[in-house]
Amino acid sequence: MRCPNSMSAPELPRDGAARHPRDGTSRAAKGGLDRRALDHLLGFMTSLADARLRKAFSAHMNGLKLRPVEFSILALLSTNQRVTQKKLCLALDTPAPNLVVILTRLQERGLLRRVRSNEDRREQHVELTEEGRRLADEAHALSLTMEAEALSVLTAGEQLLLFELLRKIAGGR
Repeated sequence: MRCPNSMSAPELPRDGAARHPRDGTSRAAKGGLDRRALDHLLGFMTSLADARLRKAFSAHMNGLKLRPVEFSILALLSTNQRVTQKKLCLALDTPAPNLVVILTRLQERGLLRRVRSNEDRREQHVELTEEGRRLADEAHALSLTMEAEALSVLTAGEQLLLFELLRKIAGGR
């Protein structure tokens, strides 16, 4: 007998329909569909959690007209010195051509500038403007509470554990 909280795939009968282990009926999830064929996938669960967290981000940052990646760039620039486009690509795991488009958009908004390095003329440093710093500070203040509702289903200890485990997965090896 399987543990009900097991991370292994649910057992499906020959007709392919997932059945509740006790009464043989399908267990409906949000949307009226039985999701147990997907519930064992961490990627599926993190996608659902991400959708909820993105809604919270949008609700809090909508007035600032910031997308998640733009917020991330402003936050990184506000807390780091001598940031290059290459370092941003690595930190955000974003392809260089995609980052260039985002940086151009932020530069056109007057939030950052790109400055050629004095030491290595091939490098460009990315810096916040005063307006960019102001917006980064405002966005950071909003970010401190924007996920509170979504995380309220977890205890403080569970939240810490979740962050620790996600950091391990994100860090990889």
